[in-house]
Amino acid sequence: MQSEDKNRKNPKVTVLMPVYNGVLYLEEAIESILNQTFSDFEFLIIDDASTDHSLEMIRSYNDSRIRLVQNKKNIGQTASLNKGLHLARGEFIARLDQDDVSLLERLKEQVEYLDRHPEITIVSTWEETITSTGRKVREWKREIENYGDFLGYILLGLCPVWHPSVMFRKDNILKLGCFDTTYGPAEDYELWGRIAINRMGAAFVPKILVQQRVHEARQSVLHNDKQVDSTKRSHRNFVKRFAKKDKIDDLAAVLRLDDNLNGLKNRKKSFIKIAGDLATMLESIKTEQNLSEREVKALKKRIYRRVGYGFRYVKFIAFLPGMMFLPIFYCLSPLLIPQVKGRVSTLYKNIQKLKSSFT
Repeated sequence: MQSEDKNRKNPKVTVLMPVYNGVLYLEEAIESILNQTFSDFEFLIIDDASTDHSLEMIRSYNDSRIRLVQNKKNIGQTASLNKGLHLARGEFIARLDQDDVSLLERLKEQVEYLDRHPEITIVSTWEETITSTGRKVREWKREIENYGDFLGYILLGLCPVWHPSVMFRKDNILKLGCFDTTYGPAEDYELWGRIAINRMGAAFVPKILVQQRVHEARQSVLHNDKQVDSTKRSHRNFVKRFAKKDKIDDLAAVLRLDDNLNGLKNRKKSFIKIAGDLATMLESIKTEQNLSEREVKALKKRIYRRVGYGFRYVKFIAFLPGMMFLPIFYCLSPLLIPQVKGRVSTLYKNIQKLKSSFT
C-alpha cells in the first residue's frame, strides 16, 4: 500500500484534461486513459466550471489515479492548462481533450521515446480523425527529421506537432512560462515556437495512437476564426524575430501561403525581394540557432518544398522580363496560386477518405 501511495504522489506521467460543457464523449475519453497499458500516471482533470453532467460522470469513477480539480469560475482552456501544469506531479505531461481517444499503448510508447531521447522536449504521435459516431475518416502522419525540420514547420505557420496527442517534459515547459493566454486558442502553436527558439527538440512516435474526434461543438471548430488570427499573429512575431525587419508582412504571408498574395505590387520585384529576405533570414537562423549542416539542409528542404523553388532559384531567372519571369516562377512555386493550392488540398483529402474507407 505504501508503494502505491508513493507512485500516486510521484507518478511518471500526468495526463492533463480540461473539461467544459459537452459530456457526450467524456466517458470514452476517460476510459481510454484508465485502460492504458502504462499504469504509472495520475489523471488530472480540470473542470472549468461546467454546468452540465460532466462532474457527475467524473465522480462516478472510483479510481485513485483520477485527481479532479474544480474551477470556481470559467477561466478558459488555456488558463486551465496552465493551472494543471503547476498542479501536475508527473515528470511528463500528456495532453488529452475531452472528446478524443487515446489508444491502449499511447502512454507507454511516448514515455519510452522520451526516456530514450533526452534531447527531445515534446513528442506527438500519429493520429486518425474520427466522426461523432467513431467512423475513421482521415489519417495524420508526419515526421520531424531534426531540429532544423522542426523550425521549418513553425516558419511556415504550421503546427509541427499535434496538441491532441502531445507529451512533453513538464520542467522545460514551466521554465518557458507555460502557455501564453493572450494567444488562445492558438496557444499551442505559440508555445511550440518558444520551444524551438530555445533549441529544444520535437519528434513523433510513428504510430497511430490517438483518435481526434471532429464534431460541430469541438472547441477548434467553435473558435476557428480566432484561432486563425492568433496563429497569424504568433507566426508574424516568430518570423520578425529572425528577419529583423519592420516590414515582413509579405514574407510572412508567402511562408503561410496566404490566398491574398495578389496584393503584392509589381510581382517580379516583390518576389525577388522576398526571395532575398527569405535567404537572409535562413542565414540568420543558421547563425543564431547554431544549426549543423544537416539541420540547415532539413530546414531549407522543408521551406522550399512548400513555398516553391522559385524563391530558391530566382537569381537564375531574374534577368527575364516579367511576362516570361512570372510563368516560370509560378511553375517552380505552384502553391502560390490559390486555385492550385485548393485543388491539391482537396485531392489530398479525397485520397485520405479513400484510404480510410478500406480500413
